[in-house]
Amino acid sequence: MRKLLLLFALIFPLGVYSQVTVTSANGQNVEELLNEHFLGGGVVISNARFNGQAVINSNAIGTFTNADTTAPNVGSPAGIVMVTGDCMDASAGQSLGTVSTNASPASDGDGVSPALALTLRGQGNTQAMNDVAVLQFDFIPSGEYVSFKYVFASEEYPSFVCSSYNDIFGFFISGPYDENGNPVDVGHTPYQFRNIAVIPGSTDPVSINTVNGGNSYGSASPCILTNTQYFRTNTNNNCKMNGYTIELETEEVFVVPCYKYKLELAICDVFDHIYNSAVFLSANSFRVDELSLSRPEPGIEGGETDDFVKGCDHYDVTMTINRPANENETHNLEFAGDAVEGIDYRLTDLNGNPVGQTLNFVEGESSATVRIEFLSSPDDVEGERKTLLVITEYVNDCAKRDTVTLNMVAPAPFTHTLYRQMEDNTMELDGQVVYCNDVLPVNETLIMDAQGGVGDVTYEWSYGGSTTGTNTFVVDNPMEVFVEATDACGRKLYDTVEFKINTATTTASVDRAYICEGDIVTLSCPEAVEYVWTSTPEDSLLATNNNVREPQAQPKQNTTYTVEITDEFTCKATASVSVNVVPSLKAELFLTPTRTTTTNTTVRFEDRTVGSFSREWDFGDGNTSEALSGYNVYPTGDTGTYEVRLIAYNQADCPDTAYGIVQIVPEFAIWLPKAFTPGSDDVNATFGPSFSIEKEYELVIYSRNGGKIFQSTPEVKRWDGKYEGGDYVPNGVYIYDLMYRDGENRLQRKTGTITVILDKQE
Repeated sequence: MRKLLLLFALIFPLGVYSQVTVTSANGQNVEELLNEHFLGGGVVISNARFNGQAVINSNAIGTFTNADTTAPNVGSPAGIVMVTGDCMDASAGQSLGTVSTNASPASDGDGVSPALALTLRGQGNTQAMNDVAVLQFDFIPSGEYVSFKYVFASEEYPSFVCSSYNDIFGFFISGPYDENGNPVDVGHTPYQFRNIAVIPGSTDPVSINTVNGGNSYGSASPCILTNTQYFRTNTNNNCKMNGYTIELETEEVFVVPCYKYKLELAICDVFDHIYNSAVFLSANSFRVDELSLSRPEPGIEGGETDDFVKGCDHYDVTMTINRPANENETHNLEFAGDAVEGIDYRLTDLNGNPVGQTLNFVEGESSATVRIEFLSSPDDVEGERKTLLVITEYVNDCAKRDTVTLNMVAPAPFTHTLYRQMEDNTMELDGQVVYCNDVLPVNETLIMDAQGGVGDVTYEWSYGGSTTGTNTFVVDNPMEVFVEATDACGRKLYDTVEFKINTATTTASVDRAYICEGDIVTLSCPEAVEYVWTSTPEDSLLATNNNVREPQAQPKQNTTYTVEITDEFTCKATASVSVNVVPSLKAELFLTPTRTTTTNTTVRFEDRTVGSFSREWDFGDGNTSEALSGYNVYPTGDTGTYEVRLIAYNQADCPDTAYGIVQIVPEFAIWLPKAFTPGSDDVNATFGPSFSIEKEYELVIYSRNGGKIFQSTPEVKRWDGKYEGGDYVPNGVYIYDLMYRDGENRLQRKTGTITVILDKQE
């Protein structure tokens, strides 16, 4: 029997310290227990046994929780606990003076844990193995390294440090094996009961003699007193064990993915059944690296269905690794499905900045997030659903790849129609409403009908205060009313209605304000919607076309015409115009002189028409004038007869015409010498008239006693001073009688005397 060292038997109150709570796992399936309370991902287990049983039939194993892991408490928060006796010995209670319980059913002997027995016997220890607790299972890793966290605790602390009576435990790995359990050569030295419960940074196994409070109570070897940083003394009855290691992590050992390995976790009392020990296996700590993705909760992001709405929703995908991240650690996402990046979705950080498919983990953190924004596209078809598969990166063929399926749907276009509520119906608006100024103020109701919105649509009006699609308010001045509609997707619609106050205006005009009797005029006004023309006094022609913009009228006397228009806003206005009927006139002109010569061609003209308002003169020589009176100069040197025309107009431009004649005659002259010298050589050798204009004439010469001496003929026109017989007449005075036509071709007669002075006689 091991000597009992009874130090004291005081019972300490539990106080208010955090306590380890243990629940027996008796009757549970071992594999389920491991999956729920020990595995952390990346491994698949099989053939799980506790003390050789697939279903637990022992009080030596249970689960635990521990709310406070700070010193001096147990450092593991939850998991599986194995005890060399009853698992409840690991729960909260008095740590000193505790009487240990035995395992039930008994589990003694080397055969319960061959690996632990091999270790104990390898140390030269031949003492009995009692209350053996061994957890065994096969596992296939998806990564290259495995480890887990644990706490070793014992009632043998501190009295048996460095003694030969220590309880023993170990975590033993063996493998690799193929799927049938046969050893395989995969390029590294296979493991055979390799103990991975070693002190960090060394190959020394964790035990009471290697991890303790630094005080020795025996002479056994090895005896290591320098690992106190890994040890805690139980000072507050957090559990019934006197001392325990901090939460340690096993050696991280290399494994080949996709091959089977065996793990044997064992602890036992040595020599006797008292001073129990325990190992706390930290929950979810047995793992290799495994990535997982967050999943959206149905109906939250996408509204009434599980679909995300394109152009509206986003989803923040969080990738989680089952350990704290290392420095500069990154992992990639892969995407599949019929959704196209850049068209149907894009990747951003949580601030909206574009990112790629690589997630950067912060050292010490276990998750990183990327935002998937679902994009709308002009090519979207309403209701069309697309699928995006988000997949963790490929590691190896047996590594689990988590996949999240995200469905997105193209929403209906978010559109609207703005209506105006009328007395008995509604009317679609085009942006403005116009009121005639004589109807204000009025109550106005606008209705914004939004279609295709996702979820509830909210409205905000700039005037009137309504928060629904219907808004009623008073219009008494020009104003603008704005409305904004927003759906649950954040899509917005905007519209504006401008209320204008209109005063209709118009003018009336006529193509001629003064007309002649019987004339037809055209009335006119600016463009409008409706026209009604009236006249004072009545105009029978107007009555046939008084509903047009430019009617014709035929006043018989001075008449006033009035138009009433209705504009595009149904506002009315009137305007008037007058037409004066002007009496006819009789054109009368005055010319002086009407007959003049080529040397004096200036003729005075005057319009003597009674009531003339304007006129047009045509003087027949190419000259014209509009003057009331004046002078016209005809061409000098030319004779002719010119017809002068006067068109006189009254105030209505009604014309009358008068005509006159102007004659321009030659300036006529005749020369007759007083004497001539027949037979001389000068120009004065014959006698006859000389005209300024060549004219026909008849010349007769008489003697003083009346005898006819010479009469001109067409062949002989001038007298040469001879008798008809051929002799010259004597010097002296003779009588001539000249018949001729003047410049106006009138027959003239001239008589006189001519003196003959002969140079010689024949």
